[in-house]
Amino acid sequence: MPTRPNRTQADLKRDLDLWHDEEASLQIETIAAACALMAYADGIVRPAEHDSMAASLSRFGLVDDRSRMELLAEFEHVTARFEIDPSTGERTALTTIGRLQGKSRFTQALIETCRLIGEADGHYIVEEQSALVKICRQLGVDPVAAGAFGVPERV
Repeated sequence: MPTRPNRTQADLKRDLDLWHDEEASLQIETIAAACALMAYADGIVRPAEHDSMAASLSRFGLVDDRSRMELLAEFEHVTARFEIDPSTGERTALTTIGRLQGKSRFTQALIETCRLIGEADGHYIVEEQSALVKICRQLGVDPVAAGAFGVPERV
């Protein structure tokens, strides 16, 4: 059963709106990298996972319609790296994600988004937890406090 973070959807939406306004290109590259890392957690991106990612991004307002096509193209580009060489794909995705380190307002929104994508199919498996832990560590965020294993702790 999926867990819900203590933050409201309005909080997430506000942070993501600010993120979009300030750094649209970085946002697209980072979301694509994080989604690809989560999707490849079990070794393959299934069409249902791709569709789930697109639906989640729309439902939570992560990108506007104009940026959606750019994001989907970037996601295809990132996932192609995983298909060629999974370790290079992961390393490149984590490097891209790491560009957000120190931007705490946005890192929590990204982590929450990845968690929601991981739970989108109703199962949050250990490989998805591991991928989210890697994302948290790359961002300099404590995975336990961020909710990689359950509901995030309130500090």
